[in-house]
Amino acid sequence: MELARDITLIVHFLGLAMILGPFFIQMRAHTNYAFGWVLIGATVQLLTGIALTGLAEMRMDDDMSLNYTKIFVKLGVSVVIFVVALIARRRQRAMSPAGNQRSLLPLLHTAGALATANVVMAVVWPGLVS
Repeated sequence: MELARDITLIVHFLGLAMILGPFFIQMRAHTNYAFGWVLIGATVQLLTGIALTGLAEMRMDDDMSLNYTKIFVKLGVSVVIFVVALIARRRQRAMSPAGNQRSLLPLLHTAGALATANVVMAVVWPGLVS
C-alpha cells in the first residue's frame, strides 16, 4: 500500500509540474501557450489527488482522521484549474493560427496562480491528507 501511495504521489507531482512549468516559462509569451500540457497536468492532479485521498482513507486507523475541509478546498481549486485549462484549450483550438492568443494569457495566469495556491495550501495548512 505504501508503494502505491509513493507512486501516486510522484505522478501527482509530475501533474503539478505540467501546470507550473508552462505557466512560469510562458508568463510573458504572446502566442503558442501550452494549454494542452496544462490540461493534462490538471487532469493528472485531479485524479491522483482523489486517489491519494482514497489511499489515505484506507490506511487510517481509528485514532486518526483526515482533514476533510482541506481536502475539499484543494479539490475545489483543482476543479477550477481543470475547467480554466479546458476552456483555454478549447478557445485556443478555435482560434486561427494568426489569431490574437494574447487574450488567453489571463487563463494561463489563473491556472498557474491557483496551482501555486494549491501547493501553498498543501504545505502550510496543517492536517493529514495523504
